[in-house]
Amino acid sequence: MKHRITAKAGGLLITAAMLQSQFTAFPANAANLTGKDISECTYTMDLNGQVLEINNPVELTLDSIGVDAAATVTEIWLSFSADTTGKAVQPAFGYYAPGYGEYNWYQEGFYIGSASAVMTAVFEVPSEYPIPDEFQLQLWGAGDDGISSVKINTVGVMTKNGAGAGIGTVTRRGDVNNDRAVNISDVVSLQQFLLSQSEALGNPANADLDGNNRLNCADLTLLKRGLMDGTLGENGNNTEETAMEFVSHIKVGWNLGNTMDSISSANSAPLSNVLQYETYWQPNVTTKAMIDRIKSAGFNTVRVPVSWGQKMDSNYKIDEKWMNRVQEIVDYVIDDGMYCILNIHHDNDIRSQGGYFYPDNSHYTQSEKFVTAVWTQISERFANYDNHLIFETLNEPRLIGHRNEWWIDANNSDCKMAMDCINKLNAASLKAIRNSKGNNATRFVMMPTYAASPDTANLNGCVLPDDPRLIAEIHAYRPDAFALNGTTAQFDPSTDGRGVISFMNNLDSRFIQKGIPVIIDEFGAVNRQNDSERAEWAKFYIETANSHGIPCVWWDNNYDGDFTLLRRSDNTLVHTTVIDAIMNAAAARAE
Repeated sequence: MKHRITAKAGGLLITAAMLQSQFTAFPANAANLTGKDISECTYTMDLNGQVLEINNPVELTLDSIGVDAAATVTEIWLSFSADTTGKAVQPAFGYYAPGYGEYNWYQEGFYIGSASAVMTAVFEVPSEYPIPDEFQLQLWGAGDDGISSVKINTVGVMTKNGAGAGIGTVTRRGDVNNDRAVNISDVVSLQQFLLSQSEALGNPANADLDGNNRLNCADLTLLKRGLMDGTLGENGNNTEETAMEFVSHIKVGWNLGNTMDSISSANSAPLSNVLQYETYWQPNVTTKAMIDRIKSAGFNTVRVPVSWGQKMDSNYKIDEKWMNRVQEIVDYVIDDGMYCILNIHHDNDIRSQGGYFYPDNSHYTQSEKFVTAVWTQISERFANYDNHLIFETLNEPRLIGHRNEWWIDANNSDCKMAMDCINKLNAASLKAIRNSKGNNATRFVMMPTYAASPDTANLNGCVLPDDPRLIAEIHAYRPDAFALNGTTAQFDPSTDGRGVISFMNNLDSRFIQKGIPVIIDEFGAVNRQNDSERAEWAKFYIETANSHGIPCVWWDNNYDGDFTLLRRSDNTLVHTTVIDAIMNAAAARAE
């Protein structure tokens, strides 16, 4: 018996062969049917008996159902009517999912053999293949024993976050009362909540141990079991801050761009006075008053991008004046009680072009020597700084000049090699940091994917070392046509926002659900004299990031045609409409 569906999504026509073996994998199963009322869904839409036929799917959009653009869809519910007496029903839903299977098509369905006039089916949306705006309801053939059509009564959508839903972000699994320990008091809190729901939970997400975005007796059982077998808690006395908890303190950040990260071009000699680099790409010397102004605006984190290669000798010894100046600026930030991110920035290129590391095999030995030398010296200088100072190993490491410089081809051998080299350079950097003295043994360290990109291939190629105090680093100016390279001056959350939601869902699946926090430490939208649109975009972007527990750091290059929020020439905040939107959206994050 052969089964075939024709599916259309995103303008792409896909024909997917449905093998019988796939159908036999979907038995009649309580996990796929529910006796609950579909009105429990976050969003519902009545279809009033619209007929769904084999090979004639019903095409819908999340927007038409009214799903909030910032919401993460976890389940699709389908209430339908059919006389199934003595017949088989195989409902399904599907959508285009880049990277999934041979046809980039995600589909889920199951076999219903019981007789019922009305039933509700529940389909889970996997976090690694988030649903786009467009999707389909389908009915699969089942031969002579099946039926050719059903009537759709209502479609329901369950969401993890967005309007009317959201259980939050996990910071410490099992820490129900959010006291930074997992013990019997968490069991009591969850039990009281389930019995009467009279007790508020410190962090409901920490209690969702089965990961289904609901709290029930299964979570209580898993919590008790975890305490008994030792997989949760450490005798109830573990109060060391997790990486997820640490990142929750970062509200929103700002980049001191085009400053300590400047370099001279490949065809020009390095500057004779290393301190001149600070004003090589922009005219203003950084002052404590500038950092004070950033704090007064509401930012609580400053990223200080630094390029090191042209400020060191042939033995990789960093110029003392340069290191002192970097430390002085870091101290501006730390003394204001803010978090500071310090990195290796524009040193990625082949040596003949003025670079100092390059992620391929032929340059790997030199590259590892460079990053090890830099991080050893940085770690020694800042050994006694507390966790307000965060180290970021590399900035957008990539094959500069390669055709895949920005866009990974997962099947390209050069790309595979580059991702492997970046993983090894991240590990070498971490080793240098951890082997140094002082607080570096427990310092939180950020690490990028290839090009710091959130694209699926980049995420899949990123393998972080086994260390509980790591943070994944991502840069994302999305959607590109509005935020960076295009000419679009307007932002429509219902359409443009889908790409933002999609890549953040992928970050959640790849890192956050595995207990690895994420910081987007470069984001922003180019100034096209469209501050009201940029403000709407910033609100949408940050609120979406908040729903996953991801803080964001605005890129400011001190050039008003691009991303400037602080005009450094007179230490004045500009584009305050955008700043206000950033702060209002970030207000939900703790400091």
